[in-house]
Order: sequence, then C-alpha cells, then structure tokens
Amino acid sequence: MKTVNTDQYAYWDGDAGLVWVRHQMRLDQLMTPLTQVLLDAVDNVSNLTVLDLGCGCGDTSLALVERGARVLGVDLSSPMLARARDRTGDLHNPRFVQADGATYKVEEPVDLIFSRFGSMFFQSPVEAFTHLREQLKPGGRLLLGCWQSPADNPWMSVGGRAIAPFLPSGGAANDPRAPGPFAFSDPMYVTDILTAAGFHAIEFESVRETLLVAEDVDAAVDFQCELGPAARAFKQLPRDVVQAALGAMKSALRPFVTNVGVEMSGSIWAIKAANPEH
Repeated sequence: MKTVNTDQYAYWDGDAGLVWVRHQMRLDQLMTPLTQVLLDAVDNVSNLTVLDLGCGCGDTSLALVERGARVLGVDLSSPMLARARDRTGDLHNPRFVQADGATYKVEEPVDLIFSRFGSMFFQSPVEAFTHLREQLKPGGRLLLGCWQSPADNPWMSVGGRAIAPFLPSGGAANDPRAPGPFAFSDPMYVTDILTAAGFHAIEFESVRETLLVAEDVDAAVDFQCELGPAARAFKQLPRDVVQAALGAMKSALRPFVTNVGVEMSGSIWAIKAANPEH
C-alpha cells in the first residue's frame, strides 16, 4: 500500500482502529441521524459506482449498497476493514481495500465519492483532493460529511473542556487546520481546497442533530475516555488527578441526561462538489 499520510496510517491501523471496532455498534447508532442526512443528500445512487472514502467498519458502504450502488470502501485501518468484511459475509458488493485515499487509483472512474467523516485527515489536502477528483468521471460528484467547530459539537467537546484544567500546563497551541476531526470546520478554507483541486459547484448545508451518546452518565464518561478529543486528553492526565477529572466530566455531562439517556447535539457540514464535465 502506498501512503503519504503515514501518521494517520499508524494511528488508524493501530489501537485507534481496534477501539472503533470495539464500539462499532454504538458508533453506528450514535451517527444514525447524521448518516441519514448524508445519504439523503446524494439522492438516487442506483446503479452508480461509489468510492466510500474512509469507510471504517462499513456502515455507510452497506447503506449505499442497500440504495442500489456498487461500492468500493477505502480505509487505512486494517482492523476496521476486517470488521467491515465480517459484516458483508459472502457479498461481492461492497468491496473493501486498505489504501490511502490520497494515492489510491481506481480501476475505472467512479460516479460518486462519498465520505462520512473520513476526509479531514490528509496531510496535504489540495494534493489529496486533486487526486480524488481524478478518480471521478467527468461530471462526477463529491459528497463529504465534516464536523463543524468543537463549540458546535458539545458531544465531542464538553468532556474535553471539563478535564482540561487537570492537564499539565504548557505545550504549543493546536493548529485548527491540522489533520483531525475539526480540520474542515471552516467553509471558506474547505472551499479554497476544493477549488484549488479543480472542483466546482461547491455547496455547504449546515446540519444539526441530537445524538444519543450513551444510556447514562457513567457510560458516556467511559465512551468519551476511549474515543475522540476527550480520550486523547484523558491519556495525558497525571495519575493523581484522574478521579477528580472523571468527576468533573460526569458533572459536565449530567445536564444532558434525558429520559432516554445522554443526548447531545452534533453539527456537521454536508458538502457537495462536482468534477467538471470536460
């Protein structure tokens, strides 16, 4: 496999991929409202060929097949792809391949590149999307689901903010455009990338949904300590403050408890673009 995103490969092909596999059912359920919006945004995919970029454990690939598409799922994570293949059984559609979307060449150009939260991790996004556009037929479409800012996604940010005071001080400030879940939260930045990559007819739709994070506060804390920004922060906590930090996280999550569990809002951009006809 040829990859130019070596840091992401090391991350997703290792422990992170195993964690996502372990939580696959919970994550699929959590993402359902947003996944539905993205699938509806692509309209009719019957008999179309689709490249599912960052397909993970196969949830969106299977959903696209159910809508009549011929799907190739691409991901860096061998553990997640193994789970995706387990879910498909003997089916020949979808197919899955371990590859870097920034370098992978399809056998035949596709009608649609679809990505639910798998497009924000390229080290060189203009080069990556230029290459991806070249995998599309003339007039082919691009549909990306990308997270808006942390402030617009309390389900990912509240826990991390709660434990931040317990973290060691110092360290360089994070680059908001570095590869990561929020790298494409600025529409102007993404528009510049896609335009430079040769796409046109670029559109953004703001989507906000209520997400069921967990059945109770304890489960929500456990979940956030394993996945997402809070998990990365949690791993940096000195041992002597772990319990106090967990208490702070529980207190921060408690206001989001409803009669069905811990519900928090999630906001994304549904981004459409097209490859020119000629």
